[in-house]
Amino acid sequence: AKVRKVDDATNFQDTTAAMSYVGINDAEQRSVFELVAFILTVGNVTFTGDRNTSHVENKSVVIEAAKLLGVNPKRLGGALTHRTVKSGVEKIKAPLGVQNAQGARDALAKALYGKLFDWIVSRTNVAIATNKYSASIGVLDIYGFEILGVNGFEQLCINYTNEKLHQLFIQLTLKAEQEEYKREGIRWEKVKYYNNKPICDLVETKRGIFAFLDDESIYPNGNDKSLFNKMKSGLRQPEFITPPKGPATQFQIKHYAGIVTYDVAGMVERNKDTVYPDIVALANSSSNPVAQTLFVNHQHAKKTGVFKRAPTTCTQYKKDVDQLMTDLSKCNQHYIRCIKPNGSKRPGMFERDLTLEQVRYLGMLETVKVRRAGYAFRMEFERFTAKYKCCMNGMDEYEPDTYRTTYNILQSASVRDFEMGKSKVFIKDAKSILSLEDRRKQFWEDARNMLPEEEDGLIYADKVLGLNEKFVRSPLYFALGGRGFYWFNHDGTPAQYFPMEEIDFVGYNTREGWMIIQATYSGRYEDDPQVYVTYLSQNMYGEEVKNFIAVCDSMGYELEAKEISSFPQDAFDPNEYKANLKKIGKGAKRMISKNSKFARASGGKCCTIS
Repeated sequence: AKVRKVDDATNFQDTTAAMSYVGINDAEQRSVFELVAFILTVGNVTFTGDRNTSHVENKSVVIEAAKLLGVNPKRLGGALTHRTVKSGVEKIKAPLGVQNAQGARDALAKALYGKLFDWIVSRTNVAIATNKYSASIGVLDIYGFEILGVNGFEQLCINYTNEKLHQLFIQLTLKAEQEEYKREGIRWEKVKYYNNKPICDLVETKRGIFAFLDDESIYPNGNDKSLFNKMKSGLRQPEFITPPKGPATQFQIKHYAGIVTYDVAGMVERNKDTVYPDIVALANSSSNPVAQTLFVNHQHAKKTGVFKRAPTTCTQYKKDVDQLMTDLSKCNQHYIRCIKPNGSKRPGMFERDLTLEQVRYLGMLETVKVRRAGYAFRMEFERFTAKYKCCMNGMDEYEPDTYRTTYNILQSASVRDFEMGKSKVFIKDAKSILSLEDRRKQFWEDARNMLPEEEDGLIYADKVLGLNEKFVRSPLYFALGGRGFYWFNHDGTPAQYFPMEEIDFVGYNTREGWMIIQATYSGRYEDDPQVYVTYLSQNMYGEEVKNFIAVCDSMGYELEAKEISSFPQDAFDPNEYKANLKKIGKGAKRMISKNSKFARASGGKCCTIS
């Protein structure tokens, strides 16, 4: 059937183009498509027989499938209907019943599909790998809890994964949130959140569901009924429920998202590794170059002389989930929650029950509880001061303490509902931050408008305490442009200027909150010694200097910057600074003119918070 608005030819071209882009050549692409075609074809193989023996019913399908895989048709049929069993030193071909033959067929298709998927991902990773950067961004796409009409082994694994992810979310987000409040010594309202560790233990511990399932899968006569009876008698946790009036194959688990009913039917068989040695040997004998590489590291491909039992599905699954949790724990995590408003994919339609169910399944209720009781914004004092002191009224006094400066900024901005921790400020209402951001944006626009018309652009802007053109220490706008360092009065008139090419180095002191610009000039007369000029900006913290130096480096400006413990007296004493300027030769240091087109972005008002 043809789906409207879907162009298969175009989609296929896009797929092959993408494969070529990641380095999968034409021959490998053909091998991949042949394997996909084999997977689709082998599923059509049917069998006749009984519980103990089986025969291929439609041999023409086997011939077609064997051609696609690049193997002998007779060998393919034998691998689906027989299993090699080692008895002592002898290998015996044991026939498979119809049900087991169907399982072998499905296991072959599923194993090939999984291995082929891994091969494509591996080739893509090789193509995008680089040694230039150590950082990376990973995306984990999780659908969420899966609750169907009949929930079996697959749903148990999926929901177990979601429980583990929710547990990680609790540990790294909710628990860490409240522990940070305690560590910073601020007032907060303790929130009781749902700890789902008992549910994870119910599934994964040595006396959990997976353990019972593995034990039953090992026994030759293991079956679903025996599994159910063992779990019923052996699992005493309140999270495990066997409905008194339900079928003798069903049990329930109290997940954090709600109670889910599972049926043990088929669980034991699905947990077994049904990829028999014959199937692995079949894939390795393929003339398909890609297929030859897929099972080389499989347990059954190792020539040990003994067919070791491969890990069960749940054992391997638990191992993979544990590795995923380890990898996620090393990352800085950010969450995107997707909500489907209705089940009909229709615009303008909102289904309350469906939406509420998703909110509950995604664990968003716990997040909202903590956020409501906690603080929407937090930042270290030094970073907060560096970012928002440009919004503060006045800068008439030198203040090296970032704690007090942070407090003064908040008071000046009339921010309410905040707490001062030991190293961070916590603000409850996000609107207060939005107001500060608006003022900061306005300040930057004013600073940009102050720059000379010939300037290349604004790189950095701040509010500092420094000497103006009359050698009086006063609040100034500091602006870093592509051509130099500028200091302006609030009316836009220039206060000081150092061209970029004249600067020897930038020194700063993180603890005391100041920065100096040092430049060297020739004296007024030929025999005069060189003149060292040092300009001091106070209330400028190390975090700020590091920020704009990093920006300059990225733009190709080579500025030497270093942390220092002191500065020359002329940087602080207006008279000495003025005397040094008089020693400079004519034309060596020029003062810029006020930008004739200067106009405030705020419509004439100063860009501080009133």
